[in-house]
Amino acid sequence: METSTSRIVLVVPKQHVKNVKSALERAGQLDRSSKIIPELDHKRAPEAVIDPAGPSQGADLSKASSSGEDTAASPAEASQAPPNLTHQSRFPRLHFDATSGEYVDQSLLGDRVQRENRNIENETLSLAAEAPGDRDNHIRFPALQFDVVRGEYVDPSTMNAELDQVKEPEQQRMRIPTTILYPAQMNGSNDILDLGGLLSKITEDLALGEISTDISISHHVPSTAASPRAAHQSPLHKALGTALTLLPDLASITHTLTVEALVTAFPDGYSVYKPMLLLPHNSLSSEPWRTLITTYPADSDNMIPVWRDMAISVGATHVAINAPIPISTSSTSASSTTTTDKENILRSPTNLTPLYGNFGPAPTPQTIASPSPTDFADALWVTARQNGIWQTWAPLYTMFSRGNVNEKARILNLPSVNDLNVASTAVDLYAGIGYFAFSYKKSGDRRNTGIKQVACWEINPWSVEGLRRGAEMNGWTCRVLQETDIARLRGSPAVDDSDFHQADLLVFQTSNESAEADYALLPSPKSPVRHVNLGLLPSSKLSWGVAVAMLDKQLGGWIHVHENVGVNDVETRRKVVEEEFQGLVDKKDAATRRKALVEHVEKVKMYAPGVVHCVFDVVIGGDI
Repeated sequence: METSTSRIVLVVPKQHVKNVKSALERAGQLDRSSKIIPELDHKRAPEAVIDPAGPSQGADLSKASSSGEDTAASPAEASQAPPNLTHQSRFPRLHFDATSGEYVDQSLLGDRVQRENRNIENETLSLAAEAPGDRDNHIRFPALQFDVVRGEYVDPSTMNAELDQVKEPEQQRMRIPTTILYPAQMNGSNDILDLGGLLSKITEDLALGEISTDISISHHVPSTAASPRAAHQSPLHKALGTALTLLPDLASITHTLTVEALVTAFPDGYSVYKPMLLLPHNSLSSEPWRTLITTYPADSDNMIPVWRDMAISVGATHVAINAPIPISTSSTSASSTTTTDKENILRSPTNLTPLYGNFGPAPTPQTIASPSPTDFADALWVTARQNGIWQTWAPLYTMFSRGNVNEKARILNLPSVNDLNVASTAVDLYAGIGYFAFSYKKSGDRRNTGIKQVACWEINPWSVEGLRRGAEMNGWTCRVLQETDIARLRGSPAVDDSDFHQADLLVFQTSNESAEADYALLPSPKSPVRHVNLGLLPSSKLSWGVAVAMLDKQLGGWIHVHENVGVNDVETRRKVVEEEFQGLVDKKDAATRRKALVEHVEKVKMYAPGVVHCVFDVVIGGDI
């Protein structure tokens, strides 16, 4: 039987790289000795790639991609290709010869002219005049250049146009190297390898069935250099390797469990939110790490030096493993053994796992729902700065989404936010720790007009405390209205409190169901509401009517709706969102005949395989 030295490469659309890479890391099958690189444009790639060290089958692919073709050069071949395919000194430029009616090497034309008889030359010049070009005029007969990828001469203008084409993000395909063996042929047989069946098995094993039709197979030959990753290790991985060598009797667990295997299987990605190092959720899910923690649990004394040294390597003092924010939480009543699930409306990160350092009081129903000032003081608070804006939160009690940084930046620069010609108010009905509210406020700081105050609704007391602390870090004033304050306003609607108008951020610590009524309680004059942000996932639909009602009726404004949508359903969902908001506008005040229009859909990030997090910008006109 022939032994294969090649490894599988998964060729995937760019938007799926994170999911596929994470799946390979969990399985311990990501080849860290090779880089993830773009695939050559399928229109320019050779039809077959033969790897001298690989199987005789070359780079046969399992099936066509969604574009109809899927061929790719190996990373080694890609690196050997000349940097400029339009300049090949080994292959002369060809020019059209009207005499022979064919393309020839230009150096031959001069010799031919000298050898030809003058009379014949006159005749050929006459013939050339009837042709759409001549030796000195290549407008319609351009000089040809050799394209080493195609292996043929082509029009250089076509080559340049193809080189200049930039794929849309959702079309760009990337090559992700794995440690999965590429199947060798049996005894020199010419039978076609069942790569389609192999791909089905790989995607099934990696739990990537939902995007399997977007994945194809190529292969590569891994580097044979000793410790290929050593030169590229991050300080964190170097510290991890050093600390693991100090674990007692590591080799006795199993002969395959080595420091190198553990470091190689540990994910590349991590985040540092001072003073916390946050590891990805799949950090301990690969086979080597599952084997290790059966002997040395993550919270055991033996692992403390490992987490400590990793934290020190990135300037942190605490370590935790991240986890997705659950949509629902489980609870068991004192009088019953039945476990029930309820919606996680506080968006609490209940599965975050501290590994090293004091994170403060452990979450309990009491500390989550009704924290005391002491609970706030004893908790660990971490920080991040994005787009020049500080944010802070207690990681045991509130979430933080690093992936929303682009949407925050978009808000800062939205013309509809920055070009308002009157002092206005923005409303955030799901404010959290100020993820988007802070961007609206910062945009208003740069101009005399525009957003001057942000009115926020947030029910999680830990998020409200983070919002308050974050506002202070950014130099903004923040007024928090708790239930007792709101009740006082309801009892004395004419109360005169200048703090309401002077505060940069006005925070209602209550449900947004009564946001319209709460805001109406504030003393006049109030600035017109021109923007409403609906950032809750998975859905904010219950607040759509409130958002419409809060927009200024005369001036109109914008509602920014966050939703998770199937990648192929964005346009369909756009129409549905537009129709439903039009229905809400008509229900609110049909006589004005105001129009609702989704003027833009922003694709923020991939939420899951085949699911994209979008923001629908809904503009609603004023009275006409």
